[in-house]
Amino acid sequence: MNTVAARPHVTLSGDRAGEYVVEEEHPDGRLVLVRDTSIAAIRGRLGTSAMPPAEFKRFMAEHGPHMQPPDGEG
Repeated sequence: MNTVAARPHVTLSGDRAGEYVVEEEHPDGRLVLVRDTSIAAIRGRLGTSAMPPAEFKRFMAEHGPHMQPPDGEG
């Protein structure tokens, strides 16, 4: 399970606008927030979406063999 997804999310506006997750909650009510680094949040910031499965299959068929490290590892 993604630990970021399990934490409470907050959306900020203003100078620090964006999606954040609560990393720490102190007894006095202070919160420590970190940028949400889930794939959904990153795609939201970039305005992108997942590649449809058929397109992904075509992409891998055309480019997959060429995406290996030059020394053949992987």
